[in-house]
Amino acid sequence: MQHSIMIIGAGATGLFAARKLSAAGHAVTVLEAGNRVGGRIHTIQPAGFLQPIEEGAEFIHGKLSLTMQLLKEVGVAYQPVAGKMIQVKNGRWSEQEEFVEGWDELIHRMAGLKTDMTLSDFLQQYFGDERYTDLRKSACRFAEGFDVADPKEASVMGLHEEWMKEQEEQYRIPGGYTQLIQYLQQAGIAHGCIIHTSCVVKTVRWETGKVQAVTADGRTFTAQKAIITVPLGVLQAPSPHAAAIAFEPAIDAVNKAVRQIGYGAVVKVYLQFSAPFWFEYRKDIGFLLSEETIPTWWTQLPDSTPVLTGWLGGPQAAKFKDVAGDAILQQALQSLANIFSMPVEKLKTLITASHVVKWELNQFSMGAYSYSKLFTAAARKLLNEPVQETLYFAGEAYYDGEAGGTVEAALQSGDSVSKLAGL
Repeated sequence: MQHSIMIIGAGATGLFAARKLSAAGHAVTVLEAGNRVGGRIHTIQPAGFLQPIEEGAEFIHGKLSLTMQLLKEVGVAYQPVAGKMIQVKNGRWSEQEEFVEGWDELIHRMAGLKTDMTLSDFLQQYFGDERYTDLRKSACRFAEGFDVADPKEASVMGLHEEWMKEQEEQYRIPGGYTQLIQYLQQAGIAHGCIIHTSCVVKTVRWETGKVQAVTADGRTFTAQKAIITVPLGVLQAPSPHAAAIAFEPAIDAVNKAVRQIGYGAVVKVYLQFSAPFWFEYRKDIGFLLSEETIPTWWTQLPDSTPVLTGWLGGPQAAKFKDVAGDAILQQALQSLANIFSMPVEKLKTLITASHVVKWELNQFSMGAYSYSKLFTAAARKLLNEPVQETLYFAGEAYYDGEAGGTVEAALQSGDSVSKLAGL
């Protein structure tokens, strides 16, 4: 049986589902609030930059099935990330071959936990002694930086599962992730899918077998089913917010479930220099991990492009929500100056372009990606079930598998929901 299906949100999840459902003969309409498709995938080339940069998703975390399948379909090459992981502490550089003392004990304790608890409570209970000070700091920094998680809310069981499944191989797509988005968009359109951008859905009125979406500018769209793929932050937003969506009638169980999943902030800083001066320190720098304000940096290896990317995630990134881009740039420069033991003024003379991204400020994403809290597993299970075979929720936040918080998670969720909604 063919259905008319409305998809709200044109990120990776929405576009993947739209391509698959329209190819199966369903009448698909996609409503996207922003003025472009792609969501938290956004490849741009700001003024002064020699090549495109990724505002959002940048890495492929291992040979992930749907991502690799899509790359093959599109005919887009990918390349492994190269270089060593370097720890910088108190001016000393050392290879990050293993974590701080006690890390194995920490992982063992996490694995043996019978009742879930937050990372903060776990560290206090089992590693509260002064001798574990560095271990506690390291665990919290990793949870914040890698998982963009708040240690006071993050699930120990969720973190352990993700940390154990993380694959060592990392890849980049020369030319950017947007190539996959463009392919999905064009494939959907070729199958008759209609995509509307700058279409901010404010109200979803529904009953079994019928959905009506009303936009901020008064347009109305109807379908038999609706798939909601907007980022978690939008569903968590209070009603006065410009991107918030009201459901009539309200779905209390869904409303509660979306608040039981964590959603983190990210600040990303791109700095382009006249030359890759860091190779004077070491030729094999891949990632730099420090205790600076902007703690994590990476190069473009194996490419020698003179660009460094700074990364700050979780609650520390959220603190910068109202800080101006210029002020963040100064913090970034000071962080790098401390890492490389060189004057800030000298660094400034080498910069040829800069770009600061705060995903928390994007009104149609309101953050970066999801992480697990104490009751997230149950919340995801509920959100992956359709509401009266009429409303479906999908996106990286609802994916339950080995690639949480990634583009692969978004694609897998789009694949799963298209099977459900296409029945």
